[in-house]
Amino acid sequence: MSYSQIVLALENDTCHFSGVPEPKQEAAPVAVHRVGRPRRGTQASRIDTLIGAATQVFLREGYGAASIDKVAHEAGVSTRTIYERYKNKADLLAAVITRLVERDMATVFATAELERMEPKQALMTIGKTVTGRACQPDSAALFRIVATEAQRFPALAAKMRGSTKARIDSAIANYFRSQIRRGRLTLSDPDRAAVLFMQMVCAELNECLLFGSTEEMSKLDMTTHLNQVVDLFLNGAVPRGEPPPARPGEP
Repeated sequence: MSYSQIVLALENDTCHFSGVPEPKQEAAPVAVHRVGRPRRGTQASRIDTLIGAATQVFLREGYGAASIDKVAHEAGVSTRTIYERYKNKADLLAAVITRLVERDMATVFATAELERMEPKQALMTIGKTVTGRACQPDSAALFRIVATEAQRFPALAAKMRGSTKARIDSAIANYFRSQIRRGRLTLSDPDRAAVLFMQMVCAELNECLLFGSTEEMSKLDMTTHLNQVVDLFLNGAVPRGEPPPARPGEP
């Protein structure tokens, strides 16, 4: 090839030299997953992801074997991200259970429909919400974890009583106060009444959760149970009206 031909080829970009390797194309950069605070999604969705990961770890490992490190690995975040929100493992489990229970309770107590119901219907609605959530497999398994680990981890038991249980009792007590102001209920101590109502609702169910099987739980007739609980709570066991006359020989 003459000099003039080479110049013409370069101008037309048609010159190829044999034996000279073609330049390699650079590979596209590979995305590297970095552990840390998730970037996408709202704050609520990030918390949902974290709580979901924690739920799976606690269900799989139990409370004693679970750790913040394992939850962080499951969620794909750093331990620092978790510690920024939760002080310790007990706080994290409390958040898991609170989210399971209170999401339903918040829906019940946020609606104005509850205030328009008659007390019996309202208490039935509250009872069905509580027992319905408690019978869900994840909730039942977490309940057993807390019950069996409470003696070894007193801080966990205190956290459960001071967070989830206390909040539900308080919400029911506030409902009782609103009904007292409307003249629908007469209760001298709404806070204590709320605790007693929840014990009546949950005692048999909790016993079954601790000592029974899934099959036994499925046999529970919660509607009949709640009807009896609500009737007893609202009416008591003492007849209304004038007391019956005393029989001969009775004081």
